[in-house]
Amino acid sequence: MGKKSERVRDFFRCRRNSKAPPKEEEDTADKKDEAKGDQDDTNKKDMEIMPPPLGEGQISTYFHVGACAKECLLRGFKLGSWQLSCTSMTNKGIQLSTFGEAYPKINDVFGGVEVFKEIGNFHFSHSWFTTHEFLSELGLRFASAYGIFNTTIGTKDEVTLKSKLKCGFELNPIKVDLVVPIYKEPLVMGYVVAAPVDSCLFGYRTVYNLEEKGFDMHAFCLGYYNGQSEVGLKLENFKNLRGSIFQRIGENWAVALKANLYSAENVKQLSVGAQYNFQNGTLLKVRLRDDSRIGFVFQKNVNNHVEVMYHFGFDLADPKGGAHRFGASLDFQC
Repeated sequence: MGKKSERVRDFFRCRRNSKAPPKEEEDTADKKDEAKGDQDDTNKKDMEIMPPPLGEGQISTYFHVGACAKECLLRGFKLGSWQLSCTSMTNKGIQLSTFGEAYPKINDVFGGVEVFKEIGNFHFSHSWFTTHEFLSELGLRFASAYGIFNTTIGTKDEVTLKSKLKCGFELNPIKVDLVVPIYKEPLVMGYVVAAPVDSCLFGYRTVYNLEEKGFDMHAFCLGYYNGQSEVGLKLENFKNLRGSIFQRIGENWAVALKANLYSAENVKQLSVGAQYNFQNGTLLKVRLRDDSRIGFVFQKNVNNHVEVMYHFGFDLADPKGGAHRFGASLDFQC
């Protein structure tokens, strides 16, 4: 539903990333969740960025590799108990957004309010979150370049301040995005992608930790998409190779697969799914994971201003006694 919804989704994603268990605790957390039979999407290994739709003439980002498969196999299946967002525009051109969700459990609630204003090539936003944080952004965007200064103030136990600069440019066929720490931000992040021919994308992504003085990530990607078929490959830290396939079948059907093709730590992950597009703003999806979790998602654009989504999942190996999961999402654009 456009950039307004994408900003709110990014807030939810950042919050979930911040709640992911520390690296040394991941294995323990995974074992506990598998014992419960619950469908936990808070683990870092399953945290993928859902890219926003591209504008006309824009070059795909690193995160658009395998985007159709991610939309089919991830979007909606990560819902908690509920999610609600409402965005409206005042007669002064000021965008007001309120949002909230219960994730992963019904008593784990997060939400916030954002004020957003565009003036020519500039934009300003200020957000408040229930995590006792304030986020302010000042951005400047041109046709082929942009820069956003981002400041976060925390007030929960003590006053904290963090700031960073997001910037990037496009020079066909190359696109570069960077996140540069300004104050109290430990990570330098960035990627470069190139689309030398239509339908193909090559890229490299890196993350450097200033506190530990070392690289956290080296990643290479290769993507292909021609409107009907999509193939994506990502090699991370020369230890993990992930791949995805998405294929449209006629105007209504599509199938998708995501898998860890190789892992030095022997992490196995496989998801297969399908979707049916009713061509009236309604989409029905099903996904089966390697741990026997099966889920269903129903998406509906009621009109240009309202989108609803429902999710239901259970353990196929134990449909009655295994864990069940329900989720609902409402998105209003006024």
